[in-house]
Amino acid sequence: MPFEPWQLAAMEEYGYTDTKEGLINRLARYLAKSPNHDIDEAEFRAACAACDVDADSFTQSDLDAINEKLEEL
Repeated sequence: MPFEPWQLAAMEEYGYTDTKEGLINRLARYLAKSPNHDIDEAEFRAACAACDVDADSFTQSDLDAINEKLEEL
């Protein structure tokens, strides 16, 4: 059964896809639950492991996008 475009967009928004945007959203939603205002590298890597995301795959622009997403959440 094919998905409708709005369904794919919703899955990506909530991080259920493995697209770059989906991975950013998945990680940001996980990090938003942290009680810490500043996320250090150890917490970032632990969040990546918990979300099944390669921490080394992010560029600086990806990290900026995660920060922007965290401000939205």
